[in-house]
Amino acid sequence: MVAWRHGGAVASRGAASAVSASTPATPQHISHYLAHTPRVTWEALSASFPSAATAEHDGHVDAVLLSLARIPNSSSSSAETIAKNARSFFHWSAANSSSSPHSLRSYCLLVHLLSRAALIPHASVLLQSAITRHSSSPASHFLDAFFAAYEDSGTAATTRGLHLLVHAYAELRLPEEALEACRYLALRGVTPSLSAFNAVLHAAQPGRFRVAWEVFELMTLKRVYANQATVELVIGVLRREGALARTAALVERIHGKKCSPGIVAHVALALWIFEEGRTDQGILLLRRMLQRNIVFDDIAYSLIVHAYCHIGELESAHEQWDDMVRRGCHPNAFVYTCLIGAHYRGGSVSEAIQFLQEMLSKKLKPYDATYSHLITGCFKQERAEEGSEYFDKMLHEGLVPDIGTCNDILEALCGAGEVTKANKLVTAIIDKGIVPGRDTYCRLVDGYSKVGDAQGIVKIYYEMEHRGLNHCVEVFTCLVRGLCQCGNPKEAEKFLSVMERKSLVLTSDIYDTLISSYCEKGNTKRALLIYDKMITQYEKLIPSADTFMMLVRRVIKTKTLCCPNT
Repeated sequence: MVAWRHGGAVASRGAASAVSASTPATPQHISHYLAHTPRVTWEALSASFPSAATAEHDGHVDAVLLSLARIPNSSSSSAETIAKNARSFFHWSAANSSSSPHSLRSYCLLVHLLSRAALIPHASVLLQSAITRHSSSPASHFLDAFFAAYEDSGTAATTRGLHLLVHAYAELRLPEEALEACRYLALRGVTPSLSAFNAVLHAAQPGRFRVAWEVFELMTLKRVYANQATVELVIGVLRREGALARTAALVERIHGKKCSPGIVAHVALALWIFEEGRTDQGILLLRRMLQRNIVFDDIAYSLIVHAYCHIGELESAHEQWDDMVRRGCHPNAFVYTCLIGAHYRGGSVSEAIQFLQEMLSKKLKPYDATYSHLITGCFKQERAEEGSEYFDKMLHEGLVPDIGTCNDILEALCGAGEVTKANKLVTAIIDKGIVPGRDTYCRLVDGYSKVGDAQGIVKIYYEMEHRGLNHCVEVFTCLVRGLCQCGNPKEAEKFLSVMERKSLVLTSDIYDTLISSYCEKGNTKRALLIYDKMITQYEKLIPSADTFMMLVRRVIKTKTLCCPNT
Protein backbone atom coordinates (compact mmCIF):
# COMPACT_ATOMS: atom_id res chain seq x y z
CA MET A 1 0.00 0.00 0.00
CA VAL A 2 1.21 3.56 -0.81
CA ALA A 3 -0.21 6.40 1.26
CA TRP A 4 -1.38 9.46 -0.79
CA ARG A 5 -0.83 12.35 1.61
CA HIS A 6 -2.18 15.04 -0.72
CA GLY A 7 -5.94 14.75 -0.54
CA GLY A 8 -6.02 12.11 2.17
CA ALA A 9 -7.01 9.24 -0.13
CA VAL A 10 -5.49 5.77 -0.01
CA ALA A 11 -5.14 3.95 -3.32
CA SER A 12 -5.67 0.24 -3.77
CA ARG A 13 -2.66 -2.04 -3.92
CA GLY A 14 -3.24 -2.78 -7.60
CA ALA A 15 -2.95 0.91 -8.62
CA ALA A 16 -0.20 1.87 -6.22
CA SER A 17 2.09 -1.00 -6.97
CA ALA A 18 1.84 -0.69 -10.72
CA VAL A 19 5.57 -0.03 -10.59
CA SER A 20 7.61 -1.76 -7.93
CA ALA A 21 10.62 -0.30 -6.20
CA SER A 22 12.85 -2.57 -8.26
CA THR A 23 11.51 -1.28 -11.58
CA PRO A 24 14.28 0.40 -13.63
CA ALA A 25 13.95 4.22 -13.61
CA THR A 26 14.06 4.60 -17.38
CA PRO A 27 12.15 7.46 -19.05
CA GLN A 28 9.81 4.93 -20.66
CA HIS A 29 8.87 3.32 -17.36
CA ILE A 30 8.45 6.66 -15.60
CA SER A 31 6.27 8.15 -18.35
CA HIS A 32 4.12 4.98 -18.45
CA TYR A 33 3.68 5.20 -14.70
CA LEU A 34 2.75 8.89 -14.82
CA ALA A 35 0.31 8.37 -17.69
CA HIS A 36 -1.57 5.49 -16.01
CA THR A 37 -1.65 6.52 -12.38
CA PRO A 38 -4.71 8.58 -11.36
CA ARG A 39 -2.70 10.84 -9.08
CA VAL A 40 0.95 10.66 -8.10
CA THR A 41 2.64 12.16 -5.09
CA TRP A 42 6.25 12.85 -4.26
CA GLU A 43 6.21 9.93 -1.77
CA ALA A 44 4.95 7.54 -4.42
CA LEU A 45 7.57 8.72 -6.92
CA SER A 46 10.36 8.32 -4.35
CA ALA A 47 9.14 4.83 -3.45
CA SER A 48 8.70 3.72 -7.05
CA PHE A 49 11.87 5.27 -8.52
CA PRO A 50 14.50 5.68 -5.79
CA SER A 51 17.35 5.62 -8.29
CA ALA A 52 15.79 8.37 -10.40
CA ALA A 53 15.86 10.76 -7.45
CA THR A 54 19.65 10.83 -7.39
CA ALA A 55 20.30 10.48 -11.12
CA GLU A 56 21.70 13.14 -13.37
CA HIS A 57 18.35 14.31 -14.63
CA ASP A 58 18.64 16.93 -17.39
CA GLY A 59 18.14 14.59 -20.33
CA HIS A 60 16.19 12.16 -18.15
CA VAL A 61 13.44 14.67 -17.34
CA ASP A 62 13.32 15.92 -20.91
CA ALA A 63 12.77 12.40 -22.19
CA VAL A 64 9.98 11.70 -19.70
CA LEU A 65 8.14 14.93 -20.48
CA LEU A 66 8.54 14.48 -24.24
CA SER A 67 7.10 10.97 -24.00
CA LEU A 68 4.10 12.35 -22.10
CA ALA A 69 3.68 15.23 -24.54
CA ARG A 70 3.39 12.77 -27.44
CA ILE A 71 0.54 10.79 -25.91
CA PRO A 72 -2.47 11.32 -28.23
CA ASN A 73 -5.50 13.19 -26.96
CA SER A 74 -7.62 10.11 -27.69
CA SER A 75 -5.65 8.07 -25.14
CA SER A 76 -7.53 6.47 -22.23
CA SER A 77 -5.60 8.74 -19.85
CA SER A 78 -7.00 12.26 -19.63
CA ALA A 79 -4.84 15.22 -20.67
CA GLU A 80 -5.45 16.80 -17.27
CA THR A 81 -4.22 13.73 -15.36
CA ILE A 82 -1.09 13.49 -17.50
CA ALA A 83 -0.35 17.19 -17.12
CA LYS A 84 -0.80 17.20 -13.34
CA ASN A 85 1.36 14.09 -12.91
CA ALA A 86 4.00 15.60 -15.22
CA ARG A 87 4.03 18.75 -13.08
CA SER A 88 4.46 16.69 -9.89
CA PHE A 89 7.32 14.74 -11.46
CA PHE A 90 8.92 17.98 -12.69
CA HIS A 91 9.01 19.56 -9.23
CA TRP A 92 9.90 16.25 -7.50
CA SER A 93 12.90 15.66 -9.76
CA ALA A 94 14.15 19.23 -9.19
CA ALA A 95 13.86 18.86 -5.41
CA ASN A 96 15.74 15.57 -5.38
CA SER A 97 18.47 16.46 -7.82
CA SER A 98 21.93 17.55 -6.78
CA SER A 99 22.79 18.78 -10.26
CA SER A 100 21.75 21.91 -12.14
CA PRO A 101 18.13 23.13 -12.36
CA HIS A 102 15.82 21.95 -15.10
CA SER A 103 16.74 22.65 -18.70
CA LEU A 104 14.84 25.16 -20.78
CA ARG A 105 13.47 22.27 -22.84
CA SER A 106 11.92 20.70 -19.73
CA TYR A 107 10.12 23.95 -18.94
CA CYS A 108 8.85 24.25 -22.51
CA LEU A 109 7.57 20.68 -22.71
CA LEU A 110 5.73 20.96 -19.39
CA VAL A 111 4.14 24.29 -20.41
CA HIS A 112 2.77 22.63 -23.56
CA LEU A 113 1.43 19.73 -21.49
CA LEU A 114 -0.32 22.08 -19.06
CA SER A 115 -1.67 24.21 -21.91
CA ARG A 116 -3.06 21.18 -23.71
CA ALA A 117 -4.94 20.24 -20.54
CA ALA A 118 -6.29 23.83 -20.25
CA LEU A 119 -4.45 24.31 -16.96
CA ILE A 120 -3.72 27.88 -18.05
CA PRO A 121 -2.93 29.49 -14.66
CA HIS A 122 -0.33 26.80 -13.89
CA ALA A 123 1.14 26.97 -17.39
CA SER A 124 1.32 30.76 -17.24
CA VAL A 125 3.16 30.82 -13.91
CA LEU A 126 5.64 28.20 -15.09
CA LEU A 127 6.20 29.97 -18.41
CA GLN A 128 6.85 33.34 -16.77
CA SER A 129 9.27 31.65 -14.39
CA ALA A 130 11.12 30.11 -17.34
CA ILE A 131 11.32 33.46 -19.15
CA THR A 132 12.66 35.17 -16.04
CA ARG A 133 15.16 32.37 -15.38
CA HIS A 134 16.50 32.58 -18.93
CA SER A 135 16.29 36.36 -19.32
CA SER A 136 20.02 36.64 -19.96
CA SER A 137 19.63 34.73 -23.23
CA PRO A 138 18.31 36.38 -26.41
CA ALA A 139 14.56 36.06 -26.89
CA SER A 140 15.21 34.19 -30.14
CA HIS A 141 16.92 31.39 -28.18
CA PHE A 142 13.87 30.97 -25.95
CA LEU A 143 11.49 31.13 -28.92
CA ASP A 144 13.45 28.44 -30.79
CA ALA A 145 13.35 26.15 -27.76
CA PHE A 146 9.66 26.72 -27.12
CA PHE A 147 8.64 26.15 -30.74
CA ALA A 148 10.86 23.06 -30.99
CA ALA A 149 9.08 21.59 -27.95
CA TYR A 150 5.76 22.27 -29.66
CA GLU A 151 6.86 20.59 -32.89
CA ASP A 152 8.42 17.61 -31.09
CA SER A 153 5.10 16.95 -29.37
CA GLY A 154 3.76 15.81 -32.74
CA THR A 155 0.05 15.41 -33.42
CA ALA A 156 -0.76 15.67 -29.71
CA ALA A 157 0.38 19.33 -29.64
CA THR A 158 -2.00 22.29 -29.54
CA THR A 159 -1.23 25.93 -30.34
CA ARG A 160 -2.66 27.03 -27.01
CA GLY A 161 0.80 27.14 -25.44
CA LEU A 162 2.16 29.25 -28.31
CA HIS A 163 -0.50 31.90 -27.75
CA LEU A 164 0.22 31.72 -24.03
CA LEU A 165 3.87 32.58 -24.72
CA VAL A 166 2.85 35.98 -26.14
CA HIS A 167 0.65 36.57 -23.09
CA ALA A 168 3.53 35.68 -20.76
CA TYR A 169 5.87 38.23 -22.31
CA ALA A 170 3.14 40.86 -22.18
CA GLU A 171 2.33 40.15 -18.52
CA LEU A 172 6.03 40.48 -17.68
CA ARG A 173 5.95 43.96 -19.31
CA LEU A 174 8.27 42.90 -22.12
CA PRO A 175 6.41 44.28 -25.15
CA GLU A 176 9.42 44.15 -27.51
CA GLU A 177 9.92 40.45 -26.78
CA ALA A 178 6.17 39.85 -27.08
CA LEU A 179 6.18 41.49 -30.52
CA GLU A 180 9.16 39.35 -31.51
CA ALA A 181 7.21 36.27 -30.41
CA CYS A 182 4.21 37.36 -32.51
CA ARG A 183 6.40 37.75 -35.58
CA TYR A 184 8.22 34.49 -34.90
CA LEU A 185 4.97 32.53 -34.71
CA ALA A 186 3.43 34.27 -37.72
CA LEU A 187 6.45 33.32 -39.86
CA ARG A 188 5.85 29.68 -38.88
CA GLY A 189 2.20 29.66 -39.79
CA VAL A 190 0.78 30.21 -36.31
CA THR A 191 -1.12 33.48 -36.05
CA PRO A 192 -1.35 34.75 -32.46
CA SER A 193 -4.85 35.07 -31.09
CA LEU A 194 -6.71 38.37 -30.80
CA SER A 195 -6.38 38.26 -27.02
CA ALA A 196 -2.61 37.75 -27.36
CA PHE A 197 -2.30 40.78 -29.66
CA ASN A 198 -4.40 42.85 -27.27
CA ALA A 199 -2.18 41.81 -24.37
CA VAL A 200 0.88 43.15 -26.21
CA LEU A 201 -0.93 46.40 -27.06
CA HIS A 202 -1.75 46.80 -23.37
CA ALA A 203 1.85 46.12 -22.35
CA ALA A 204 3.08 48.79 -24.80
CA GLN A 205 0.76 51.50 -23.43
CA PRO A 206 3.15 53.17 -20.93
CA GLY A 207 5.29 54.62 -23.72
CA ARG A 208 6.36 51.90 -26.17
CA PHE A 209 4.26 53.51 -28.89
CA ARG A 210 6.27 52.17 -31.80
CA VAL A 211 5.76 48.62 -30.54
CA ALA A 212 2.03 49.28 -30.28
CA TRP A 213 1.81 50.43 -33.91
CA GLU A 214 3.90 47.50 -35.12
CA VAL A 215 1.62 45.07 -33.27
CA PHE A 216 -1.50 46.71 -34.68
CA GLU A 217 -0.01 46.55 -38.18
CA LEU A 218 0.94 42.88 -37.83
CA MET A 219 -2.48 41.80 -36.58
CA THR A 220 -4.21 43.70 -39.40
CA LEU A 221 -1.89 42.15 -41.99
CA LYS A 222 -2.61 38.69 -40.57
CA ARG A 223 -6.35 39.41 -40.76
CA VAL A 224 -6.86 39.31 -37.02
CA TYR A 225 -9.43 42.05 -36.91
CA ALA A 226 -9.76 44.48 -34.05
CA ASN A 227 -12.47 44.20 -31.43
CA GLN A 228 -13.61 46.94 -29.08
CA ALA A 229 -10.73 46.29 -26.67
CA THR A 230 -8.21 46.64 -29.51
CA VAL A 231 -9.70 49.92 -30.67
CA GLU A 232 -9.71 51.32 -27.12
CA LEU A 233 -6.03 50.41 -26.72
CA VAL A 234 -5.05 52.03 -30.04
CA ILE A 235 -7.08 55.14 -29.24
CA GLY A 236 -5.20 55.23 -25.93
CA VAL A 237 -1.89 55.25 -27.81
CA LEU A 238 -3.11 58.08 -30.03
CA ARG A 239 -4.21 60.07 -27.00
CA ARG A 240 -0.86 59.62 -25.26
CA GLU A 241 0.96 60.65 -28.44
CA GLY A 242 -1.18 63.79 -28.59
CA ALA A 243 -2.44 62.85 -32.06
CA LEU A 244 -6.04 61.80 -31.33
CA ALA A 245 -7.77 65.14 -31.94
CA ARG A 246 -5.73 65.78 -35.08
CA THR A 247 -6.47 62.35 -36.56
CA ALA A 248 -10.17 62.50 -35.71
CA ALA A 249 -10.40 65.95 -37.33
CA LEU A 250 -8.67 64.66 -40.47
CA VAL A 251 -11.13 61.75 -40.76
CA GLU A 252 -14.06 64.11 -40.29
CA ARG A 253 -12.65 66.48 -42.91
CA ILE A 254 -12.46 63.64 -45.44
CA HIS A 255 -15.80 61.99 -44.72
CA GLY A 256 -17.77 65.11 -43.88
CA LYS A 257 -18.89 63.88 -40.47
CA LYS A 258 -17.54 62.19 -37.37
CA CYS A 259 -16.57 58.54 -37.67
CA SER A 260 -16.32 55.70 -35.18
CA PRO A 261 -13.15 55.22 -33.07
CA GLY A 262 -12.40 52.06 -35.06
CA ILE A 263 -12.08 54.03 -38.29
CA VAL A 264 -9.94 56.67 -36.58
CA ALA A 265 -7.63 53.94 -35.22
CA HIS A 266 -7.15 52.29 -38.63
CA VAL A 267 -6.60 55.63 -40.38
CA ALA A 268 -3.93 56.44 -37.78
CA LEU A 269 -2.24 53.10 -38.55
CA ALA A 270 -2.15 53.85 -42.29
CA LEU A 271 -0.74 57.33 -41.67
CA TRP A 272 1.93 55.89 -39.36
CA ILE A 273 3.03 53.43 -42.06
CA PHE A 274 3.23 56.25 -44.61
CA GLU A 275 5.32 58.35 -42.22
CA GLU A 276 7.66 55.37 -41.91
CA GLY A 277 8.27 55.66 -45.65
CA ARG A 278 6.55 52.34 -46.47
CA THR A 279 4.08 53.63 -49.03
CA ASP A 280 3.41 50.31 -50.81
CA GLN A 281 2.72 48.46 -47.55
CA GLY A 282 0.39 51.23 -46.39
CA ILE A 283 -1.58 51.21 -49.65
CA LEU A 284 -1.86 47.41 -49.58
CA LEU A 285 -3.16 47.57 -46.03
CA LEU A 286 -5.72 50.24 -46.97
CA ARG A 287 -7.01 48.08 -49.82
CA ARG A 288 -7.45 45.16 -47.42
CA MET A 289 -9.29 47.43 -45.00
CA LEU A 290 -11.52 48.51 -47.87
CA GLN A 291 -12.34 44.90 -48.75
CA ARG A 292 -13.37 44.24 -45.17
CA ASN A 293 -15.36 47.50 -44.91
CA ILE A 294 -13.10 48.64 -42.07
CA VAL A 295 -12.88 52.14 -43.59
CA PHE A 296 -15.14 54.01 -46.00
CA ASP A 297 -14.29 54.27 -49.70
CA ASP A 298 -13.69 58.02 -49.67
CA ILE A 299 -11.33 57.71 -46.69
CA ALA A 300 -9.29 54.89 -48.23
CA TYR A 301 -8.92 56.56 -51.63
CA SER A 302 -8.11 59.96 -50.10
CA LEU A 303 -5.35 58.40 -48.00
CA ILE A 304 -3.91 56.64 -51.06
CA VAL A 305 -3.83 59.98 -52.93
CA HIS A 306 -2.12 61.46 -49.85
CA ALA A 307 0.49 58.67 -49.88
CA TYR A 308 1.41 59.26 -53.53
CA CYS A 309 1.53 63.03 -53.00
CA HIS A 310 3.75 62.53 -49.96
CA ILE A 311 6.42 60.75 -52.02
CA GLY A 312 6.04 63.08 -55.00
CA GLU A 313 4.47 60.60 -57.44
CA LEU A 314 2.05 63.09 -58.97
CA GLU A 315 1.07 60.88 -61.90
CA SER A 316 0.00 58.04 -59.57
CA ALA A 317 -1.78 60.54 -57.32
CA HIS A 318 -3.82 61.89 -60.26
CA GLU A 319 -4.65 58.35 -61.43
CA GLN A 320 -5.91 57.50 -57.97
CA TRP A 321 -7.83 60.79 -57.88
CA ASP A 322 -9.56 59.92 -61.18
CA ASP A 323 -10.37 56.42 -59.91
CA MET A 324 -11.80 57.94 -56.74
CA VAL A 325 -14.12 60.22 -58.75
CA ARG A 326 -15.20 57.35 -61.07
CA ARG A 327 -16.26 55.33 -58.05
CA GLY A 328 -18.57 58.10 -56.96
CA CYS A 329 -16.52 59.43 -54.05
CA HIS A 330 -17.00 63.13 -53.48
CA PRO A 331 -13.82 65.26 -53.50
CA ASN A 332 -12.91 66.71 -50.14
CA ALA A 333 -10.73 69.47 -48.74
CA PHE A 334 -8.08 66.99 -47.54
CA VAL A 335 -7.41 65.42 -50.92
CA TYR A 336 -7.33 68.83 -52.63
CA THR A 337 -4.83 70.03 -50.03
CA CYS A 338 -2.65 66.98 -50.67
CA LEU A 339 -2.57 67.75 -54.39
CA ILE A 340 -1.86 71.45 -53.74
CA GLY A 341 1.06 70.50 -51.48
CA ALA A 342 2.46 68.01 -53.98
CA HIS A 343 2.36 70.54 -56.82
CA TYR A 344 4.01 73.32 -54.79
CA ARG A 345 6.79 70.94 -53.70
CA GLY A 346 7.25 70.01 -57.35
CA GLY A 347 7.65 73.67 -58.24
CA SER A 348 4.25 73.99 -59.96
CA VAL A 349 2.75 76.78 -57.87
CA SER A 350 0.42 77.85 -60.68
CA GLU A 351 -1.16 74.39 -60.79
CA ALA A 352 -1.44 74.41 -57.01
CA ILE A 353 -3.37 77.70 -57.22
CA GLN A 354 -5.64 76.19 -59.91
CA PHE A 355 -6.49 73.36 -57.53
CA LEU A 356 -7.33 75.94 -54.88
CA GLN A 357 -9.72 77.68 -57.29
CA GLU A 358 -11.34 74.35 -58.17
CA MET A 359 -11.61 73.56 -54.47
CA LEU A 360 -13.37 76.88 -53.79
CA SER A 361 -15.73 76.36 -56.73
CA LYS A 362 -16.92 73.13 -55.11
CA LYS A 363 -17.70 75.03 -51.89
CA LEU A 364 -14.88 73.27 -50.05
CA LYS A 365 -13.23 75.34 -47.37
CA PRO A 366 -9.42 75.63 -47.26
CA TYR A 367 -7.83 74.97 -43.87
CA ASP A 368 -4.48 75.71 -42.24
CA ALA A 369 -2.45 73.15 -44.24
CA THR A 370 -3.97 74.39 -47.54
CA TYR A 371 -2.82 77.95 -46.93
CA SER A 372 0.53 76.82 -45.53
CA HIS A 373 1.38 74.98 -48.77
CA LEU A 374 0.41 77.98 -50.88
CA ILE A 375 2.24 80.56 -48.76
CA THR A 376 5.47 78.57 -48.63
CA GLY A 377 5.28 77.76 -52.34
CA CYS A 378 4.68 81.35 -53.40
CA PHE A 379 7.54 82.77 -51.34
CA LYS A 380 9.96 80.07 -52.47
CA GLN A 381 9.03 80.82 -56.09
CA GLU A 382 9.55 84.56 -55.44
CA ARG A 383 5.85 85.29 -55.76
CA ALA A 384 5.92 87.32 -52.57
CA GLU A 385 2.81 89.38 -53.33
CA GLU A 386 0.58 86.32 -53.78
CA GLY A 387 2.19 84.66 -50.76
CA SER A 388 1.44 87.73 -48.66
CA GLU A 389 -2.19 87.72 -49.79
CA TYR A 390 -2.65 84.09 -48.75
CA PHE A 391 -0.85 84.79 -45.50
CA ASP A 392 -3.16 87.70 -44.64
CA LYS A 393 -6.22 85.66 -45.61
CA MET A 394 -5.10 82.77 -43.46
CA LEU A 395 -4.69 84.95 -40.38
CA HIS A 396 -7.95 86.78 -41.16
CA GLU A 397 -9.79 83.44 -41.09
CA GLY A 398 -8.28 82.68 -37.70
CA LEU A 399 -6.00 79.92 -38.97
CA VAL A 400 -2.41 79.30 -37.93
CA PRO A 401 -0.10 76.48 -39.00
CA ASP A 402 1.40 73.92 -36.67
CA ILE A 403 4.88 74.73 -35.38
CA GLY A 404 6.70 72.65 -38.01
CA THR A 405 4.85 74.26 -40.91
CA CYS A 406 5.16 77.63 -39.19
CA ASN A 407 8.94 77.29 -39.26
CA ASP A 408 8.85 76.51 -42.98
CA ILE A 409 6.72 79.60 -43.65
CA LEU A 410 9.01 81.73 -41.48
CA GLU A 411 12.00 80.56 -43.48
CA ALA A 412 10.25 81.51 -46.72
CA LEU A 413 9.11 84.90 -45.35
CA CYS A 414 12.53 85.75 -43.94
CA GLY A 415 14.22 84.63 -47.13
CA ALA A 416 12.05 87.12 -49.00
CA GLY A 417 12.91 89.86 -46.49
CA GLU A 418 9.35 89.90 -45.06
CA VAL A 419 10.53 89.96 -41.43
CA THR A 420 7.57 92.04 -40.24
CA LYS A 421 5.14 89.43 -41.56
CA ALA A 422 7.28 86.67 -40.03
CA ASN A 423 7.13 88.39 -36.64
CA LYS A 424 3.37 88.80 -37.08
CA LEU A 425 3.05 85.05 -37.64
CA VAL A 426 4.98 84.25 -34.45
CA THR A 427 2.68 86.61 -32.52
CA ALA A 428 -0.35 84.86 -34.02
CA ILE A 429 0.76 81.36 -33.03
CA ILE A 430 1.57 82.54 -29.50
CA ASP A 431 -1.94 84.01 -29.26
CA LYS A 432 -3.30 80.61 -30.30
CA GLY A 433 -1.43 78.91 -27.49
CA ILE A 434 1.32 77.39 -29.66
CA VAL A 435 4.71 77.73 -28.00
CA PRO A 436 7.50 78.67 -30.45
CA GLY A 437 10.76 76.77 -30.12
CA ARG A 438 14.43 77.52 -30.76
CA ASP A 439 14.10 76.82 -34.47
CA THR A 440 11.31 79.36 -34.73
CA TYR A 441 13.34 82.14 -33.11
CA CYS A 442 16.52 81.26 -34.99
CA ARG A 443 14.64 81.72 -38.26
CA LEU A 444 13.53 85.14 -37.06
CA VAL A 445 17.14 86.00 -36.19
CA ASP A 446 18.18 85.00 -39.71
CA GLY A 447 15.42 87.24 -41.06
CA TYR A 448 16.51 90.26 -39.06
CA SER A 449 20.14 89.70 -40.06
CA LYS A 450 19.09 89.61 -43.70
CA VAL A 451 17.55 93.10 -43.42
CA GLY A 452 20.38 94.37 -41.18
CA ASP A 453 18.25 94.94 -38.06
CA ALA A 454 20.65 94.32 -35.14
CA GLN A 455 18.19 95.78 -32.64
CA GLY A 456 15.57 93.27 -33.75
CA ILE A 457 18.03 90.40 -33.11
CA VAL A 458 18.73 91.66 -29.58
CA LYS A 459 14.98 91.85 -28.91
CA ILE A 460 14.62 88.23 -30.06
CA TYR A 461 17.39 87.23 -27.65
CA TYR A 462 15.60 88.75 -24.68
CA GLU A 463 12.34 87.07 -25.70
CA MET A 464 14.16 83.72 -25.90
CA GLU A 465 15.71 84.37 -22.51
CA HIS A 466 12.24 85.06 -21.10
CA ARG A 467 11.06 81.68 -22.44
CA GLY A 468 14.17 79.83 -21.28
CA LEU A 469 15.28 78.96 -24.80
CA ASN A 470 18.76 80.50 -24.75
CA HIS A 471 20.66 77.73 -22.98
CA CYS A 472 22.32 76.09 -25.96
CA VAL A 473 25.39 76.83 -28.07
CA GLU A 474 23.44 76.67 -31.35
CA VAL A 475 21.27 79.64 -30.30
CA PHE A 476 24.28 81.83 -29.46
CA THR A 477 26.01 80.81 -32.69
CA CYS A 478 22.91 81.99 -34.55
CA LEU A 479 22.83 85.29 -32.61
CA VAL A 480 26.55 86.03 -33.13
CA ARG A 481 26.32 85.20 -36.82
CA GLY A 482 23.22 87.39 -37.23
CA LEU A 483 24.74 90.42 -35.48
CA CYS A 484 27.96 90.09 -37.44
CA GLN A 485 25.97 89.96 -40.68
CA CYS A 486 24.36 93.22 -39.55
CA GLY A 487 27.88 94.65 -39.25
CA ASN A 488 27.79 94.82 -35.47
CA PRO A 489 30.54 92.48 -34.13
CA LYS A 490 30.89 94.62 -30.99
CA GLU A 491 27.32 93.73 -29.94
CA ALA A 492 27.91 90.11 -30.93
CA GLU A 493 31.06 89.92 -28.79
CA LYS A 494 28.99 90.65 -25.68
CA PHE A 495 27.46 87.20 -25.99
CA LEU A 496 30.84 85.56 -25.29
CA SER A 497 30.66 86.65 -21.65
CA VAL A 498 26.99 85.61 -21.51
CA MET A 499 27.97 82.13 -22.71
CA GLU A 500 30.77 81.90 -20.12
CA ARG A 501 28.33 82.96 -17.41
CA LYS A 502 25.95 80.21 -18.52
CA SER A 503 28.84 77.68 -18.57
CA LEU A 504 28.38 77.05 -22.28
CA VAL A 505 31.33 75.80 -24.30
CA LEU A 506 32.56 78.33 -26.84
CA THR A 507 33.18 76.99 -30.33
CA SER A 508 35.55 77.74 -33.18
CA ASP A 509 32.59 78.81 -35.34
CA ILE A 510 31.74 81.67 -32.99
CA TYR A 511 35.33 82.94 -32.90
CA ASP A 512 35.69 82.55 -36.66
CA THR A 513 32.58 84.67 -37.19
CA LEU A 514 33.80 87.43 -34.87
CA ILE A 515 37.34 87.52 -36.28
CA SER A 516 36.04 87.62 -39.87
CA SER A 517 33.55 90.35 -39.02
CA TYR A 518 36.17 92.58 -37.35
CA CYS A 519 38.48 92.04 -40.33
CA GLU A 520 35.73 93.09 -42.72
CA LYS A 521 35.11 96.19 -40.58
CA GLY A 522 38.83 97.01 -40.78
CA ASN A 523 39.33 96.62 -37.02
CA THR A 524 42.49 94.49 -37.19
CA LYS A 525 43.46 95.24 -33.59
CA ARG A 526 40.20 93.81 -32.22
CA ALA A 527 40.38 90.82 -34.55
CA LEU A 528 43.88 90.00 -33.21
CA LEU A 529 42.66 90.32 -29.61
CA ILE A 530 39.82 87.84 -30.31
CA TYR A 531 42.32 85.51 -32.00
CA ASP A 532 44.73 85.68 -29.04
CA LYS A 533 41.91 84.99 -26.60
CA MET A 534 40.83 82.04 -28.69
CA ILE A 535 44.21 80.28 -28.77
CA THR A 536 45.33 81.15 -25.24
CA GLN A 537 42.18 80.45 -23.23
CA TYR A 538 40.96 77.51 -25.27
CA GLU A 539 43.81 75.30 -26.40
CA LYS A 540 41.59 73.01 -28.46
CA LEU A 541 40.08 75.84 -30.51
CA ILE A 542 41.79 76.85 -33.72
CA PRO A 543 40.51 79.18 -36.44
CA SER A 544 39.57 77.84 -39.84
CA ALA A 545 42.11 78.21 -42.66
CA ASP A 546 39.97 80.87 -44.36
CA THR A 547 39.62 82.93 -41.17
CA PHE A 548 43.34 82.68 -40.40
CA MET A 549 44.35 83.78 -43.92
CA MET A 550 41.88 86.67 -43.78
CA LEU A 551 43.47 87.81 -40.51
CA VAL A 552 46.99 87.47 -41.93
CA ARG A 553 46.07 89.55 -44.98
CA ARG A 554 44.54 92.22 -42.73
CA VAL A 555 47.69 92.37 -40.56
CA ILE A 556 49.94 92.65 -43.64
CA LYS A 557 47.72 95.34 -45.12
CA THR A 558 47.69 97.30 -41.85
CA LYS A 559 51.47 97.16 -41.55
CA THR A 560 51.86 98.25 -45.17
CA LEU A 561 49.60 101.23 -44.58
CA CYS A 562 51.45 102.19 -41.40
CA CYS A 563 54.92 101.74 -42.91
CA PRO A 564 54.60 102.46 -46.65
CA ASN A 565 58.38 102.83 -47.17
CA THR A 566 59.39 99.47 -45.75
